[in-house]
Amino acid sequence: MSQKVIKYIGRTTDFRGNTLWELVGNLPDWGVGRMLIRNMFQRYPEPCYMRILKVTAVDEKPNEERKVRVVVEKTWRGVTQPKPVEIYSTSYKADYELVPKEEEHKFLNNTKKIAEVVLPTKIEFPPLLREYIKEETGEANPQMNIHFKRTFNKQARLAQPGEQPTLQVSMDLGKPKPVSAKLYEGVL
Repeated sequence: MSQKVIKYIGRTTDFRGNTLWELVGNLPDWGVGRMLIRNMFQRYPEPCYMRILKVTAVDEKPNEERKVRVVVEKTWRGVTQPKPVEIYSTSYKADYELVPKEEEHKFLNNTKKIAEVVLPTKIEFPPLLREYIKEETGEANPQMNIHFKRTFNKQARLAQPGEQPTLQVSMDLGKPKPVSAKLYEGVL
């Protein structure tokens, strides 16, 4: 007897777990107070988890995935967000797991936090635009100001006056890798 060959067609996914509806639907009191994780975020060394605060069912629409509105207290990369977050648009993804009560301490005792990034306040223009501005204004090294909108989940900020940025941004080609150095001969 010949062996059957299975060939999968279509997109693959990295999701592991259940949808949010499958998890909260099987828990008493809809799982309020329980801890969830999203497997996609477990790649970070800092703890990423959510604690369920409120669950609201949504009317089912034919031929669509079952969704649910869940309000959670979200901790992402070690930083707990100040306001509760509503999960609705991603609740259909089969990537959520319920953390057993006896394992919650692993997430709560992990004190790692994402390091804050300090951005420079000015960067140089792209090369072609820089040459055009030099020609127009006569300024030797024109710089543009960085505008950065700070939100509660961004762990970056602009440098204060006199402070050294931790991230350097440049518009040049950089130093090529040894494998591709021959492509840049005569250019740099």
